[in-house]
Amino acid sequence: MLFNCPRTGQIRKKWLRLSVILVWMLGSFYGCTSHPLMMPEPLKKGEVFNGFLISSENGFPQYVYRRGLSDRADLGFRVGLPPTQGDGIDMSYRLIQIENRVHSVNLSTAFGADQNNNLSLTYLNAKKKPRKEKIREGRKLFYKVSKTQFNYSYFGVRYMLIPNGVGGDQSQRVGMLYGLNFNNRWGSEIGYFHDFAGGEKLTALGRPSEHAAITGLSVRFWMGGLRKK
Repeated sequence: MLFNCPRTGQIRKKWLRLSVILVWMLGSFYGCTSHPLMMPEPLKKGEVFNGFLISSENGFPQYVYRRGLSDRADLGFRVGLPPTQGDGIDMSYRLIQIENRVHSVNLSTAFGADQNNNLSLTYLNAKKKPRKEKIREGRKLFYKVSKTQFNYSYFGVRYMLIPNGVGGDQSQRVGMLYGLNFNNRWGSEIGYFHDFAGGEKLTALGRPSEHAAITGLSVRFWMGGLRKK
């Protein structure tokens, strides 16, 4: 896996650079919809995340707030900048953890002006690996495996329903996503969710409709801070 690679630092930089470029390129399309920013392992009670998300599918930056509700569930809110562009609410629940594998589900709703409002259900399979902390004693530098800080790689499957899109039609999409999360501080994700029914790809104004392929493409980068109360 990625985190076992001896050149992890270089891969992270390349992944970050590629994500930013793709978001910038795809962001030239007007915002199509909005997806939740999920943590691969739901936050625990007392943990709070504040951050910002940029994504190709929304077209506008978003402020994200997540709070742990219990040892298994957390709740998230996102607000577009400007507001009404990419707003949403979601909840994640940890199903089971087997060694370093965390399995969870997320239920989300998104709404915004001139966008494809949607409901989505996501299953996430995440692998976590402890981070290495630097410890300096005099002139010597040591690395210690952390018991509280982790990096994650994750794979997910998502079902998304657009009840009434910008083109006035319904769209049901299914697809996959893959992402990296570094200590719940920053990360990136890419995914595609396909509309098998098909339909008109453009609206009367020439914008991508709820059936357009670009509507199902998601490339995102986020960063923020995690604190415990």
